[in-house]
Amino acid sequence: MNDGNLALFLMLGQTATKITGEIPEVADGKPLMISDHYDLTTSLPDAVKSANRASEAYRLFFVFEKYLREFIVETITKNGTETWWEKVPPDVQQEIDKLEENEEIKGWMSLGSRDKSALMTYPQLLRVIDHCWKDYFKDIVRDKALVQEARLIAHLRNTICHMTEISDEEMERTKQVMRDWFRVVSP
Repeated sequence: MNDGNLALFLMLGQTATKITGEIPEVADGKPLMISDHYDLTTSLPDAVKSANRASEAYRLFFVFEKYLREFIVETITKNGTETWWEKVPPDVQQEIDKLEENEEIKGWMSLGSRDKSALMTYPQLLRVIDHCWKDYFKDIVRDKALVQEARLIAHLRNTICHMTEISDEEMERTKQVMRDWFRVVSP
């Protein structure tokens, strides 16, 4: 087969894959296995396609939220003489203490031990930054508008985490907020 025919063959294959992927009854090309032999794409193709589209936003929020946790803990304990937990607002401490109690009750689940920062929700993380702004974050983040931007996409984060897709426009908004954060506060 010559190069021209090979290129045409590849283009036709890609076009066919794209067109068939848009047909709701056709399974997604990415399998979603719940056992060695059971792929949900064959029985629930629409749901799996939707999950695959939503996965990028979920992954972005996963990384951003994890980054915020580490950023907060590292920033507050930077000089090594302070414990970050002591700087967390009392209402957030109480909420986390309740979550820790619930984690103990759910000991039968293999979650492993998690530190208090892993139990903080996205809004609580932003609340800690607000609460400690003057002493710890003002000189690093420099513009509280970034915190407000992060707060504005909290609804999109909850939408994704509650198993609903977001539009391409909202996906771009999410990416822009994260770009703004990482442009100012490098990971």
